[in-house]
Amino acid sequence: MGTTVNPPPQPEPASVAAARKLHLLLRSRDLRPALAYLASLPSPLTLLPNHALNALLRALAAAGRVRAATDLFRRIPSPTAHSFNSLIAALLGRGRRRAANAVLAAFVRSPSASPDAATLNTLLHGLSTASPRPSPPALLSLFRSLPRTYAFAPDAISYNSLLSALCRAGDLPAARKLFDGMRVGENGGKASVSPNVVTYTTMVKAYCARGLADEALVVFKSMAEDGVAPNRITYNTMLQGFCQAGRMELVKGLLETDSFKPDTCTFNTLMAAHCREGRVKEAMEVFGQMVELRVSRDSASYSMVIRVLCENGEFVRAEELVDELLEKEVLKKRGGCVPLIAAYNPVFIYLCENGKAKKARVLFGQLLDRRSKVDFAAFKTLILGHCKEGDFEEGYELVLSMLKRDLVPDDECYLAVVQGFSQKGRMKSAWEALHRMLNSGLRPSTSTFHSVLLGLLKKEGCAKEAADLVDIMLDRKIRQNLDLSTNMIDALFKSNLNDRAYKIITSLYDHGYYIKMENLIGGLCEERKFTEAAELTLFSFHKHHDLGVSVSSMVLDGLCTTGRASDAFRLFYELIESGSSSAAAEPRSLVALHHALEEDGKMKEADFVAKQMRRAAARIRQMV
Repeated sequence: MGTTVNPPPQPEPASVAAARKLHLLLRSRDLRPALAYLASLPSPLTLLPNHALNALLRALAAAGRVRAATDLFRRIPSPTAHSFNSLIAALLGRGRRRAANAVLAAFVRSPSASPDAATLNTLLHGLSTASPRPSPPALLSLFRSLPRTYAFAPDAISYNSLLSALCRAGDLPAARKLFDGMRVGENGGKASVSPNVVTYTTMVKAYCARGLADEALVVFKSMAEDGVAPNRITYNTMLQGFCQAGRMELVKGLLETDSFKPDTCTFNTLMAAHCREGRVKEAMEVFGQMVELRVSRDSASYSMVIRVLCENGEFVRAEELVDELLEKEVLKKRGGCVPLIAAYNPVFIYLCENGKAKKARVLFGQLLDRRSKVDFAAFKTLILGHCKEGDFEEGYELVLSMLKRDLVPDDECYLAVVQGFSQKGRMKSAWEALHRMLNSGLRPSTSTFHSVLLGLLKKEGCAKEAADLVDIMLDRKIRQNLDLSTNMIDALFKSNLNDRAYKIITSLYDHGYYIKMENLIGGLCEERKFTEAAELTLFSFHKHHDLGVSVSSMVLDGLCTTGRASDAFRLFYELIESGSSSAAAEPRSLVALHHALEEDGKMKEADFVAKQMRRAAARIRQMV
């Protein structure tokens, strides 16, 4: 008996393999790997089949990258109807009706594709959710003309899309006429599409939204007559409408329906109704029934009861539910509605006022992870709460988190962080926070500037930051403090930032301020920085700042004793030429200068000094 040999498996076509890999990469929320793979292919637009390109087109549109989706569409060699429909949906979803109309016009002219039922559904949905919305007659005209022109039959989605569009447009009579036509047929004929559960639920929702509970109930009862079973969405839509209309007797009757199996949405709707009316006890009873009936509680369930408990002063019970919420990691579970951060503000305030800012931060972090809508009040509460507990680092992290979300912290938030860092001696962090505060367009008080500057000057290695702060203060016309300005210049010289020191001194004097130059020059001389002292001495004389004979003599003596007789002479010459009353030095200093010049062989300069010495002696004799 012979052995059957199976032929070796045929290699997968390159187009199939490429499409399969692209589809696999598109499962991720991050489109970069898919786009990188596309760029790595030699001829992606000819290699990949249309279904793969359409998948990428939809992914780009869903990620909000409409421009990239449009560019891809233009490069597809033979776009199919699905390609056109995907791009039109993306453009309408972004409110770009003019661009969508241009694509539709190209679609109509396309030799290889023509509009179909999916096109009609896309247009009805996209136009009805855009702004401004088209009129009901325009929607009905589109619904009738497009299928007639391109010979396709509207499907159930088409009818439901039109019905939903008419309801959104607020034309309930037209919606009801379409609904009745689907049930019994138009003009006595059989309807081409029968209403399904989506159709009925759409009408129920429209009536409920108008507060027309009785009309909604009529539509609901007609479902049984037509043999269409309501689903949970139908029941919950009815329930919500009855609750909003205050028709609790209808709510009770609905809950007693055998076919209705309440779910999380049901209980949340009931709790919301009780909370709106201030019925805390009833809301908590419904919350408890969820456990009894083994219905899972979601973030909305907890947020409602936590908020109403806080509003009624039952903070201990509210905190217990927060602990339960965190322990069960309810907020980390995907699905359901996105919780509102603002709903938790009362409990944030309670926790932060009672030394539990860390617990509030954990709760807040989980809410942010769920991409909840950011709330200024919540951020502020947590920032101030952390700063109150001495955790200024976490407070500052929250400030940065606000800025990343385009929220601007107010003065109180910034000052809590700035003052906190200052108290802790973390002056560079305090300066950074203050700088961000200024960049946010806020203006702290003058005392805040001075407080941070003082802290920077007390902190070793912060001279540059102190200078930056003074520059900003001068630019913003913030009043300077004489002692702080002097100490800041001194710190710059001690850090060997001489050029920066000279620049700020000039700026201070240009703005009408001055520094204690005598103290500063004396300090430089003590550190044997006589060249710098000489520069400041000359600067002072040019600014008509009278330093006195003792200061100039001290600088001259220092220069001479350190072998800088030429520098000393230049200073002395400038003093004489300035004509200042303090241009003269003490006699002993002149003697020392004369001697130093002679030792250096500077005889001409020495003679000049000797002449000035004789003139000074003559003046003294005349005075006697």
